[in-house]
Amino acid sequence: MKFTTQKDVNLDNDYVDVRYRELTPQLHQIFQICEDSESILLCEKDSKTYKIDTNDVLYVEWIDNRCCVYTNDDIFFIPTSLKQLEESLTEKHFIRISKMALLNIYKIKSVANGINFRLIAEIMNGEKIVVGRRYRADLLKAIHELAKEASE
Repeated sequence: MKFTTQKDVNLDNDYVDVRYRELTPQLHQIFQICEDSESILLCEKDSKTYKIDTNDVLYVEWIDNRCCVYTNDDIFFIPTSLKQLEESLTEKHFIRISKMALLNIYKIKSVANGINFRLIAEIMNGEKIVVGRRYRADLLKAIHELAKEASE
């Protein structure tokens, strides 16, 4: 079996293209791993349930005893605690930035110093989000690691 990879920074989303002569158990296992790693959140809005790809999520905020999921186009709700959501999203490029919010580190446009040792993170849609002092170092470390990955 041949295996090739190609980095393309212009892609909006990652994808895998598989070509095969015959579907073997090994290939089936690879497909299963890829499908399992796909991150979908089941969110609610207007009495409807939506599948939201975590790559489309800008940030998540705990407001009025529910998680609000912000995308470029809309706001959705998840009937779960922020802690439970954090546990499932931390491996998917999300980091806690305050007691009440998680941020998708891939959606950060810039970071600037704020007052009282806080950070101001500007995300891709132009919105500015305050990063708490307690979470400042973790966010800067995550950004540094992301930059290091991108340069390799």
